[in-house]
Amino acid sequence: MPHRTVARQELADLLAVLAHPLRLAIVLELRSGEKDVTTLMHAVMASQTAVSQSLARLRAVRLVTVRRDGRHVHYSLAFPALPGWLDGGLAILEDETAQLASVHDAISQTRRDLGSELDAAGQETT
Repeated sequence: MPHRTVARQELADLLAVLAHPLRLAIVLELRSGEKDVTTLMHAVMASQTAVSQSLARLRAVRLVTVRRDGRHVHYSLAFPALPGWLDGGLAILEDETAQLASVHDAISQTRRDLGSELDAAGQETT
């Protein structure tokens, strides 16, 4: 398989793992340092099962690392720069949302204008 195909597939797999809201929440929660499952459960308001499954997926693509301390298991980001990269994605969404809001406002204003014109036209004919 050509190297570009392999690289694209690996990147697609990584993005697919990050495409889940709970996994994103966990990554963002880990930006401040390592945490155990119980702490993550409370922070992201999810069940132990859901958090554990999400952590397993994040570990599978090597985004989180594990440190064992006796019976306690602590998770941390393998790439501390990841939340900054995700923040770049939020900036894109923020810009897109602002554009959508301005389009929505323009459409609403146009509909109001048309409504006024239709009312005026209706009043003129009565």
